[in-house]
Amino acid sequence: MEKSFTRRWQLKDYVFAALMTVGLAVTAKITQPLASTIPLPGATTIAWAPFAAIFLTLGMARLRRPGALALICGVLALLLGLISWTISAFLVVALVAGELAALLAGGFGSRSGRLVANVTFFATTCLVGWTIAVGFLRGTPVGDLAARWLTQPWVLLPAVVASAAAGAVGWWLGEQIVGQLQRAGKLDDG
Repeated sequence: MEKSFTRRWQLKDYVFAALMTVGLAVTAKITQPLASTIPLPGATTIAWAPFAAIFLTLGMARLRRPGALALICGVLALLLGLISWTISAFLVVALVAGELAALLAGGFGSRSGRLVANVTFFATTCLVGWTIAVGFLRGTPVGDLAARWLTQPWVLLPAVVASAAAGAVGWWLGEQIVGQLQRAGKLDDG
């Protein structure tokens, strides 16, 4: 079994994860108000994904074990739950999907595992976010708009694919940073 799977979580792991959570929150704060004015499914996820995926990739590359994505995004889900429980709900579903996908792809220690986790996380965020909006916000402008888009898969499917692609772009940027940090000796293996 890989060393990082058996090593206990340490304070430095929690601090690093917290910093990545702050990165996610800041990127959301910047991108969401701008993207929410675009009345298309997935616009907010597509705008957020390239930036957020950088922080997710850095976090997964540093922590390298199951629970890394949950630690980073779970805290974000708790914080955003103060704003809206629906945001927390789709983040939790997306982080579980991302964790499972990464485990099936070999874990967070590999580039491919981190790519699969990012793509799955952002595609799930888009799809589940709109599904929750339809299920629980019906009768509101957001819920009614979401219901209209969900009945048109020719619009929703490209939004999910674009969200996944935006996550892949952020993963690639994050891996470039990971490579630079590893060459400089500033990013250990967790």
